[in-house]
Amino acid sequence: MKKLILMLSALTVLGLTFALAGCSGKAEPKVIENDDGSISITRVDEDGKAVSFNKKADGFENVTIVKLGQTSKTNPISISLADYSDKDILMEFSCDMKVEDTSKNENEIIWMVNEVDENFPQFYREYLKSGEWTKVSGREIIHLGQNRQFYLSGAGLSKENITVYLKNFRLKLSGEGIGSKEVVTKNWLEVPSIKETYKNLFDYFGLALTKEEYDSSRVRDGVKYHADYVTMGNEFKPDFLFNWQQPTKFEDFTAENGKTYKMPYWLPGFNRMDECLKHSKELGLKMRGHVLLWHAQTPWWFFVEDYGEGDYYVDTDEMNARLEWYIKTVLEHVAEWEKKNNNGEHIVEIWDVVNEVCSDNVTDSNWIRGEESSEWTKVYEDDSYIVNAFRYANKYAPADVELVYNDYGCTSPRKRKGMLKIIDAIQAAPDARIDAMGMQSHIGMDTKLTGPDSFEAAIQDFIAKGLNVQITELDIGHGDKPYSSIRMKAKYKEVFEVALRNRKTDNHKGVEGVTIWGLNDEGTWLNALKEYEGHTQKPLLFETKEFLVKPAFYGVLEAVESIN
Repeated sequence: MKKLILMLSALTVLGLTFALAGCSGKAEPKVIENDDGSISITRVDEDGKAVSFNKKADGFENVTIVKLGQTSKTNPISISLADYSDKDILMEFSCDMKVEDTSKNENEIIWMVNEVDENFPQFYREYLKSGEWTKVSGREIIHLGQNRQFYLSGAGLSKENITVYLKNFRLKLSGEGIGSKEVVTKNWLEVPSIKETYKNLFDYFGLALTKEEYDSSRVRDGVKYHADYVTMGNEFKPDFLFNWQQPTKFEDFTAENGKTYKMPYWLPGFNRMDECLKHSKELGLKMRGHVLLWHAQTPWWFFVEDYGEGDYYVDTDEMNARLEWYIKTVLEHVAEWEKKNNNGEHIVEIWDVVNEVCSDNVTDSNWIRGEESSEWTKVYEDDSYIVNAFRYANKYAPADVELVYNDYGCTSPRKRKGMLKIIDAIQAAPDARIDAMGMQSHIGMDTKLTGPDSFEAAIQDFIAKGLNVQITELDIGHGDKPYSSIRMKAKYKEVFEVALRNRKTDNHKGVEGVTIWGLNDEGTWLNALKEYEGHTQKPLLFETKEFLVKPAFYGVLEAVESIN
């Protein structure tokens, strides 16, 4: 078993020497190895002269008393972290503490680590009144260098006049390579269900998957166990519904302008969609329809005269008719399937009506995706097609099905300004309806989650527009930095804490639910991106085809504690 030694000896930091109390003999601290692989230290080191254990004080038992006047120099308590050099460590510290000072009424108390590269992280820093018991706690994730220590700083303390009382002392260290116990990694059916954990907090918890995954009974078991909703990665998109086939058979369609246009007779990809609907019905799951209008995965010929046989793009009147026909055809097909196979009860309860229409380079005069990447922009010169998509969706979708605008880059203040303009345009149309903003949330370890210009600020901006928020495509990349399970866990926990803090209630708009974009690291879309070449990403809650649970999964569960 690895042993931590609490040292009362010399400590040098940036050339400053802190001489600690001499010892009559070092003894091993009480170290507990927890089932989750972490270790807990439950008392400070023994020093016959300066430290006394198991004393009674103020009616409490098992109090540790440290007489600073009997220490040789500055820092009265120091815990060696040398065994954990070059590791990412989550350190969680707590105790009840009383500082008794015969010379003044209060002292600044600092518990910290001498980690230079992390700017000397402080776990606790407050002024404590003399003679009063205070609950002290703090937590930090730190990459430890060589020979680091956790300690109570003696800086500014008049040690000759001070006695420190401690009870319930606990320092917990978590991370890969901590402790000697072998921790058994469980699969996703052996752990608590996410949807059950969040059932009274969010409207839903969702998972995205491919049809190939959905066809697997083993996958369906796990998805049913953890999720209320599923999002198909591709099967509801235009390319898939057209089945990559230029139409050869047509029928007449009368558009809202009263004119008649020829439209494809059928969408051959409906068969694939129907299989996904069937899986969801059998599992009792709801679905997110993703997506009706998108610049990608939409065939080029859909925008061209005679469906690719002509030489020019169609005019806006005909494009409006094609858009209306497409939305009507898809929504009515789903409604008919539900009527025939599910007693008319909705399976698809949410539709991403438009996806990724905001420019990455928003200006005061232009906020729509440019012609270089969007056929829609080549036909239209404004955002009318976006507004029309929500008009048509409102016309043909059931009133109790949510209509959503879904986009990425929401944490960018400049891009979000464009998104808010798009929302304004939709809300200004009397026959359009938008119920929620979908925040894709492909974020990184460095993404700012709270404060100004952050993930939380974006959520609150959309709520201020009178919309609910749906976190639709959450995954967390670690870029070119090494994967750290403990940092990934902390990031997921913080994301869910932010979502919970801003969740929808009976009286307020807010976050309705969260969808994780993918089932396991092995299948993540991020590793197909050129920007991550040579840096394999592990951005999800489960890994490998065995769906083994990662620490990040427990971060999601632990986030619920933040609202208790």
